[in-house]
Amino acid sequence: MKYFELFDLEPRLNLDTAALERKFHALSREHHPDFHTRATPEAQARALETTALLNDAYRTLRDAARRTEYLVRSHGLEIDSSRAPASMLMEVFEINEGLDELRAARRSGSAADVLLEKAGAIRGRIADKRRTHDEALSRASERWDALIGADASEEERRDHLRTLAEIVAQSSYIRNLERELDEEAPR
Repeated sequence: MKYFELFDLEPRLNLDTAALERKFHALSREHHPDFHTRATPEAQARALETTALLNDAYRTLRDAARRTEYLVRSHGLEIDSSRAPASMLMEVFEINEGLDELRAARRSGSAADVLLEKAGAIRGRIADKRRTHDEALSRASERWDALIGADASEEERRDHLRTLAEIVAQSSYIRNLERELDEEAPR
């Protein structure tokens, strides 16, 4: 829980991001290497390490998906976003089929309006999946925070971490599809 501890936060998923930003700026000013130029080389090195850690922690904690992924991984669970989750196989197959059609149309020199139409349809499907998973992540985050605040068993928390890992894996896979589409048909 190093990142959460660095900002004196409980390992919750719904954070006050404005307060996180204020704390980040205060800690950054305190530890920035420019303010330790007259310190010993060891103290300068620690300031540099702390600043790098603060930057990594802030980038991670300010984003809900990255924050969730970090929490899950910090509890020793893996997230496999390299393959389509079983619950999405059919839909991902159809989206990938659409991406293949888009690539083929682009290679064959199809008119721009045809390509835009194909890309728009795929983009809409992916956006729908993204919204669905963002909502699922939000609900699961609220549930995690409730488990942290309650006298939940370690088993309940671990089970919920597995749920969070699955949602994050699905969301990561969807983001990968979005990137792939943007490479094939930039907006």
